[in-house]
Amino acid sequence: MKKTILISLAILATLSLVAFTLINENVADISKTANIKASEENKKEKENNRFSDFIYDIGTRFRPIKKSDVIHATSIKNFVDEHEMGEIESVKSVEFIILEKDERTDKRASGNSASLNKTQVNFLNAFDYSTSFLMKINYKDKISTPHYTIVPEVQAEYIYGKDALVKYFISNTKEATAKIPEDKLKPAKLYFTVTKKGTIDGVYLDRSSGYPEIDNLVTRLISETPGGWIPATNSEGKTVDQELVVSFGLIGC
Repeated sequence: MKKTILISLAILATLSLVAFTLINENVADISKTANIKASEENKKEKENNRFSDFIYDIGTRFRPIKKSDVIHATSIKNFVDEHEMGEIESVKSVEFIILEKDERTDKRASGNSASLNKTQVNFLNAFDYSTSFLMKINYKDKISTPHYTIVPEVQAEYIYGKDALVKYFISNTKEATAKIPEDKLKPAKLYFTVTKKGTIDGVYLDRSSGYPEIDNLVTRLISETPGGWIPATNSEGKTVDQELVVSFGLIGC
């Protein structure tokens, strides 16, 4: 009797071991399949998202500031927000410098306080739309250089909106960018003007992506945007020209 019981227990133990092994193998197979599937999905998602930020900005070159606000400026407080102003103490000097193709020029006006002097006010009042400039603030042992671009009261915009414009660029550059190593692209800047009639003019490449075929493609696409543009308007409600920038390639400054 005891021998029979021992044999039964041995058989039961063997069956349990076999069952445990089969369960573990099944679990391992399921886990392996899940991991392969997840890996393939991640790979597919990565491929679909490749260069999803190829066009990473469309707008003014620097921080937009309305011409009407610049004309009425009497202090640097008119250019920086409360948080920024809270960090600026004991101003030693303030200099406004016009930028051309992102480079500082000799066109500038200086003062020695946070309040603007007559020369600075006259200098700022002469700025036209799309003028880019920096404000160099020397305070304590620090220097701050916020950059700005003069914009109309109401800026120009694509008739179907910015999101639609970005999708238009991405869908029409996806095939071309797929052939290019992502790390070989450079930050590129394409300037264009939305005229007072809502047409595109003055398109020029300021900074290349390093691939002429990509540069030419983006240039052609901005010139052929379907649907048209809504022109900018000034404080009197009259339409005016406005220069905008398409930033593409790798994210840069």
